[in-house]
Amino acid sequence: MTDDKLWVWGADATRPRLLHSMIRIRDVDASLRFYRDGMGMKLLDRYDFEAYEFSILFLSFDDYGDGPAIELTYNWGVEEPYSHGSGYGHIALGVPDVAETVKALAGHGGTVTREPYQLVPGGPTMAFVKDPDGYAIELIQTRRPDASDG
Repeated sequence: MTDDKLWVWGADATRPRLLHSMIRIRDVDASLRFYRDGMGMKLLDRYDFEAYEFSILFLSFDDYGDGPAIELTYNWGVEEPYSHGSGYGHIALGVPDVAETVKALAGHGGTVTREPYQLVPGGPTMAFVKDPDGYAIELIQTRRPDASDG
């Protein structure tokens, strides 16, 4: 009998889809404060692999079947910061209110690197923050303000 927990991404998929993006972290608690408490993501699962000395945590706004996740990988005993290399850009997250989210993330260990702005007039508000490990997160407003919002 197959353990359903091993097939959280789906056992009967008929087409490819984005499952998750992985980033390495140094402090599980700081990352959970940022992504779970500040961003509002749900911790779907945490797996600790003692034999290999690492943990993985999956977070998402939905569950495994309804949208992609972020995998936070914590390698036990690593003290030095990870190099993000020249190829990493950012993770883009859609939020209803960018300004409100920027404030929340700043209060949960995030560093605001670009205050809310509009790339083009009439476009969505955007901002950039860094998580506790320095990874860039682009926030894009998904709720269009109505005319009464100004």
